[in-house]
Amino acid sequence: MYNRRWGKDRRRFQRLNLNLIVWYKALHPQDLCQILGPTDLAAITLDISPFGMAFMSKYNIPTFSDLGLKFIVFGSHLDSYESLAVPIEVKAKVRSCKPFEADGYRVGVSFDGIDLEKQQKLAHIMKESMRPIIRSPFQ
Repeated sequence: MYNRRWGKDRRRFQRLNLNLIVWYKALHPQDLCQILGPTDLAAITLDISPFGMAFMSKYNIPTFSDLGLKFIVFGSHLDSYESLAVPIEVKAKVRSCKPFEADGYRVGVSFDGIDLEKQQKLAHIMKESMRPIIRSPFQ
């Protein structure tokens, strides 16, 4: 995240600005589970990395709360144009929650216990998304 005081990005991992639907629900603390209810809530992601994401929420979720996340990322197979939908379900820990726009919050989470295969899929999809598009001269 950009730090105005020091004038640099303090994040350890590169993020991809990507709008996806993410479904989340509270796992802990118990009072947050009661406030948010047992059903999954939908939100829109702001950015994502293999280690975490930020999304917009209607709720002010306390730092260090545990969430369950579900989302689908789309990418392409290594050397083909075949589209692949990769469903990801992971636990996350809230690292920050700040007011965002008029009536929402920007919730920053780190993935908790994400397996290596899912991390690699996210890293590959991010790499593919940042690759420049090469146009065919025949178009």
